[in-house]
Amino acid sequence: MNTFSTQPRRSMSDGAQRRQLLKALACAPLMGLPGGVALAGGNNAASARGRAPLGVAISACDDDSGQHYASCTSYSGVERWRRPIKERAHGATRHPDKPWALIFARRPGTEINVFHLDSGEQIARIVAAPDRHFYGHGVFSPDGGLLYTTENAIARGEGRIGIYDVNRGFARIGEFNSGGVGPHEIRLHPNGQLLVIANGGILTRPETGRVKLNLDTMQSNLTLLDRVSGEIQWQDSPSHHQLSLRHLDVGRDGTIVAGYQYQGPASDQRPLVVMKRPSGTGLEELPLPLEYLPQLKQYIASIAITPDGQLAVATAPRGNLITLWNLQTGELDSTLDFADCAGVLAVPATNETPAGFVVSNGRGEWLLIDEDGLPALGPVRLANTHWDNHLALM
Repeated sequence: MNTFSTQPRRSMSDGAQRRQLLKALACAPLMGLPGGVALAGGNNAASARGRAPLGVAISACDDDSGQHYASCTSYSGVERWRRPIKERAHGATRHPDKPWALIFARRPGTEINVFHLDSGEQIARIVAAPDRHFYGHGVFSPDGGLLYTTENAIARGEGRIGIYDVNRGFARIGEFNSGGVGPHEIRLHPNGQLLVIANGGILTRPETGRVKLNLDTMQSNLTLLDRVSGEIQWQDSPSHHQLSLRHLDVGRDGTIVAGYQYQGPASDQRPLVVMKRPSGTGLEELPLPLEYLPQLKQYIASIAITPDGQLAVATAPRGNLITLWNLQTGELDSTLDFADCAGVLAVPATNETPAGFVVSNGRGEWLLIDEDGLPALGPVRLANTHWDNHLALM
């Protein structure tokens, strides 16, 4: 079955119409398209600033037998190394200075694995504190001395941000209240002082696995937390309490784009992409054309923002759709069909590939689209591979 389509989806802006026309020419992969050198923004931005990206991404994956791995793969879909891990992993990040890739266990996992980017050698394994488990994401302080992770205080059912001292072998030295329940993705704000936290609002406990225990009373939020004092500097919640704000990216100017996963009735019509502008006082929920609501099935997986802050990509694996959003107008710009798409990462140009976005899916496919949202390379399929939900720039 074809998992990728270049057929036009809808009539939108002039730029989108131009892209839709060009898609008809993109049936074969395009190699070596020109692209300006740019650092990707978000996990993407703050983490990439001041160093040259290596042209590879880190992602968690499973093989056909269910064995869990960390994988280092080039933007063009060539795997550099793969290492087995004990627990299924989710997100990843890179140390700002050292050639280390960290990959975080998926909820309710209890380990973080640290690998050398060149060799894949395991550097360290971090184990969660008693009465804590990880939520699959973490971020470093600007100088790389501290690691902040999203965690669950299991007995209390409250979100925590764990703090680890990198220079003391990742010793856990404290924690902050995350400002909500179920903290998921966390990013460093470009100002270097704030942590951007998606508190998903969903209560779970290890003994009941991934069962959601509080759907009637849940409340998610987006929180900006001072990483030194632990004080909440800003917080806002979605328009409906069952909109779970879980994944996000942060642009170089401080624009935050996040995705919802709605936990209410399937017949409801709710927004799925939300933005916080640098000067905005609250969350701005972006309108989704009505014809897309049934297809997206109320679920956004991952978010990435272009380095220039003009465009964001949000993946919808249940709808088999890559969506591209104009951040100046707040409107849906264009779409691409890509089956089970989940991971997305804004990437800079290399000698082999243009600047744009890498998108992965659960079928082991890896697609590169350029900064205009046009297919540039792939999809390339890696046998015996099922990519997890996220990609991280290295």
